[in-house]
Amino acid sequence: MKMKDKRRQPRHPVILKVDYRDVNKFFTDFAENLSAGGMFIATRKPLPPGSTIVVEFMLPDTSLKVRTRAEVMWARKDASSTGEKRGMGVRFSDLSSEDKKKIDLLVSRLREGVI
Repeated sequence: MKMKDKRRQPRHPVILKVDYRDVNKFFTDFAENLSAGGMFIATRKPLPPGSTIVVEFMLPDTSLKVRTRAEVMWARKDASSTGEKRGMGVRFSDLSSEDKKKIDLLVSRLREGVI
């Protein structure tokens, strides 16, 4: 059964290398979708909902790096029968207005097929 989508902004498919950390560990995985509100990070070991992390990633076709805090909103510990991967949905919590504009521009370009 699918959960109701509560996102304020639609996410767009994209593959981004993401470095993130919580208070104890550093991780590197890949995000599979992105919006100015958050991203899905595919990982075999998702952190529990409510965890606060710092994420850092480069925007494709640019040298622009985004670094922000995020909260794990949900986690999927097992792949689903419908092909959904293990991972976690994170919501950015202190994204600067400049980084939000960069992400919005990227999502627009992805939607238009420019990238």
